[in-house]
Amino acid sequence: MEAIRTILSPAAIRRLLLAATVLLCGYALLRTAWLTDDAYITYRAVENFVTGFGLRWNPDERVQAFTHALWFFVVSAGRALSGEIYYTVYAISITLSLAAMALVVYRLAATAEAGLFALVAILSSRAVIDYSTSGLENPLTNLLFAAFLIVFDRGHDKPTPRRLGLLVLCSALMLTNRLDSGLLTLPVVFVETWRIRRQAIIPVIAGVLPFAAWEIFSVVYFGFPFPNTVYAKLPPNLTLAEFVPQGVAYLKDSLANDPVTLPIVVAGILVPVAARRWRDLPLAIGLVLSLLFLVRVGGDFMSGRFLNTPCLAAIAVLSRYAVPRSRGLSFVPAAAVLVVGCFTPFPPLLSNGSFDGRSESSAGITDERSYYYQNAGLLRDKNTGKPLVTRREQHVERALARGLYVTSTTAIGYAGYFAGRRLHIVDPVGLADPLIARLPTERPWRIGHFQRPEVRGYSETLLTGTNQIEDPGVAAFYDKIALITRGPIWSPDRWRAILEMNAGSCRYLIDSYSRGYRGFRASAAAGFVPAEAAKDPSPYVNFELGLTLFLAAPSRMTRVSFTLDTVQDYTVVYLLKGRELATATLPVPAGTNGKFAERLQDVPVSAGEVDEIRIVRVGSKMGQLERWRVIG
Repeated sequence: MEAIRTILSPAAIRRLLLAATVLLCGYALLRTAWLTDDAYITYRAVENFVTGFGLRWNPDERVQAFTHALWFFVVSAGRALSGEIYYTVYAISITLSLAAMALVVYRLAATAEAGLFALVAILSSRAVIDYSTSGLENPLTNLLFAAFLIVFDRGHDKPTPRRLGLLVLCSALMLTNRLDSGLLTLPVVFVETWRIRRQAIIPVIAGVLPFAAWEIFSVVYFGFPFPNTVYAKLPPNLTLAEFVPQGVAYLKDSLANDPVTLPIVVAGILVPVAARRWRDLPLAIGLVLSLLFLVRVGGDFMSGRFLNTPCLAAIAVLSRYAVPRSRGLSFVPAAAVLVVGCFTPFPPLLSNGSFDGRSESSAGITDERSYYYQNAGLLRDKNTGKPLVTRREQHVERALARGLYVTSTTAIGYAGYFAGRRLHIVDPVGLADPLIARLPTERPWRIGHFQRPEVRGYSETLLTGTNQIEDPGVAAFYDKIALITRGPIWSPDRWRAILEMNAGSCRYLIDSYSRGYRGFRASAAAGFVPAEAAKDPSPYVNFELGLTLFLAAPSRMTRVSFTLDTVQDYTVVYLLKGRELATATLPVPAGTNGKFAERLQDVPVSAGEVDEIRIVRVGSKMGQLERWRVIG
């Protein structure tokens, strides 16, 4: 570099770095370009939108199955202009990625040595290269962050309302593209807003308009402020204590398979602090927040995906620091990254069309590019007869040949795209299904793809349009969901359901289901035997953990009789709209003979009106209810 410096001007050296970035990064992106199944979840909605059927995934309901609104519209515009999506997405992804990389190396790098470090780091990070294509939103997020950082550096010593407005605009566009990406920029926005105080009101309002407009539209059209995937990936029966170890496993997987990426992110946090460059502290905090969020949600099943933007952001932050030139130290950072990158499994620059594999870690984290490359890689060696080759197309054709309209399948991206508007696909992991997304996951679970148990009667409900879901709580909950996603947009009943659902006041309907309790529609008629018992081979109802009786309307009762098995005690909980009003015990009656015995209970005065009665077994045996009735 020193020899080159004596011959060429600084401007000429930067142009050389720019050319090297375009050529080397362009080569790496072309050789690794691929499309993941998850990207095609978005593309089914794109096809529906471009052809005039709205922002829908399944054609008969309004559900935001895509996570990235801004990326959705960019892809939709490309699809409308080109008439196809496969090569269009590659062109958009590679163009935006190269633009982001060029801005980092050419515009943000403080010196030629820092630019060289940035170039080597980009080429050595599998997370950066792998997800600069893939069909997901990362290229657009990365370009927006690079633009954000350029605005941040310009005029930092003299903050102005115009500069703040541009920072807020970039941040708002990142939020619109993917909500969690805003963690990188929001600390900066808060600090810069505080710096100009009263002058900040107008630029903040103006800058946030794109995000606010999308959120308003999302609530009006979909009924919810967040994508359906948010609810699907945070099942109600999993806790922080379960997500955090999985998030740590995600970071360990990155260190093992991509040893460049995570250390660069950590360096992006530590270097501003070590250099005491306090103006960059909000950027470091943004990187910390991104890592904390990653751990909080358990990472992802796609190895490296959630580290793509944080890594490129850290490279951009680090490139703004001048590398010491004394005693040849200027090349140490770039050389160190290059050496470590050479030990990366499948270094991006050495990738070729034979890239293939089906490996998966014990934590459920997969090298997705390896998994899908021979199905959808741009320059793959196998399956070259058509742009996209996958067995999901065969699944769709078999379902159609059987005359089905409703079918269920996992890995819904390719399947949904091939199905078009011919099939309603039930997604067992809930990414595109508004009911399944809000139900508890089975155990053991896999991060990012939380399999839900089958909801009895749900497929029949979708096929006939009549609610046939067996569990009464889930059935009532689905009625609310269906009104929101299928009902007239401006209907007062729909807006009442939207308010109730987003306020969480409907959760009680599936609370019993989430706990694994069985539910029955019930009436308080004397001598009542649950009608659903006819579906069991025995004349009584079996249940594992508990049984919830859903009354048709709130009722006031003073004494209740339960005919239960005689092998264990029970607890009875009286509820109204999910709120526990009173709890009482039901011990085994003394001197009982036979399999069942009647147990009388005086309803606590505090209960008042009741619309649910929950019977919970105390012992370890299967619970059995023969009948129940209200005495007074």
